[in-house]
Amino acid sequence: MFGTLRFILAIFVVVAHLTETVKSVSHLGVFAVFGFYIVSGYLMTAVLNKTYKFDFKSFALNRFLRLFPVYYLVICLTLIAFYLLPNAEAFHVVWYARDRLQDIAGNIAIFPFEFYDAYFRIVPPAWSVAVELVCYFLLWLFIARSKWTALISVGSAATYHIASLALGQEWSARYFPFYAAILPFSIGACIYYFNDKISSFATSDIKQFFFTSTTLWIINLIVSGQVSGLGGEHFNLFFYINLLLLAFMVAPLTTSAFDGQLKRSGKILGDLAYPVFLTHWVIAFIISSLFLDGQHRGWALLAASVLPVILISYAISRTADKLVEPMRDSVRNRILRNSPKTFGSAKTERVK
Repeated sequence: MFGTLRFILAIFVVVAHLTETVKSVSHLGVFAVFGFYIVSGYLMTAVLNKTYKFDFKSFALNRFLRLFPVYYLVICLTLIAFYLLPNAEAFHVVWYARDRLQDIAGNIAIFPFEFYDAYFRIVPPAWSVAVELVCYFLLWLFIARSKWTALISVGSAATYHIASLALGQEWSARYFPFYAAILPFSIGACIYYFNDKISSFATSDIKQFFFTSTTLWIINLIVSGQVSGLGGEHFNLFFYINLLLLAFMVAPLTTSAFDGQLKRSGKILGDLAYPVFLTHWVIAFIISSLFLDGQHRGWALLAASVLPVILISYAISRTADKLVEPMRDSVRNRILRNSPKTFGSAKTERVK
């Protein structure tokens, strides 16, 4: 089920980006990204505790193998598109090339994007991957260490969000920086530490709670699109309702109530989520240039791009499975051999 949720969130990002000015869906990408962060917070806390035992070297290596090979493949695809097709900088503002050393470092290592104004990004969504990388480090360093460090992190991050609201800062101040993202990441960590209490409820109650939360989440998405859109009136209210309901959706998925449900399809869809997230801009640019007379945004561009994005993402996912996954398995197995009691937790790591 995690994989299915992550794929849906990735599609929300695609819809919001490629339509952009359509009020009713303009907020979907922002709402989805914090959902990704909650899921990542839970999964990374789980594998840090169960698989890696906070061994930084192995954890960092496996994160690198999970994120960077696919990212570099998308960079190559994008650079080929830049070479073959004109007007890339007109299609996306971050494709206006700048000859700055920090841009070279950012596009290679990703995480530097979080520490300067990253105006030139070959893969536009890489800024949020930079946020993830920084928060992975913070999870290892402090957030995921115990129930209390997770709770302290939630409290500290919530204090920042409240202060930002009180000061009248723009919504972007509570969305783009890594210190804003600590809130959903630490919520995910708390879900891990309170999993036993969540699992103590009856299976029927857990499922009912999940489906009720999902229904309310969908209603909030629709109402927000009609009333507010991205950054409109009452946007902050809808944003935090979205965050709360996503936490309520993720928590039941960590229990045995959903074991085995949509397992195979969920794995396939989950593996597609990251490539879909990274490739949609360059695929849309290619489709726009070849078939839509350079149309930059709109429903037609979205409709023409979705299937190619999914198909190319599937090809990338299968390639990563064959070439990269054996290396990730090797890293995991080395840790598991040293800590036999953690063997059963390997399946958790394979989700992310």
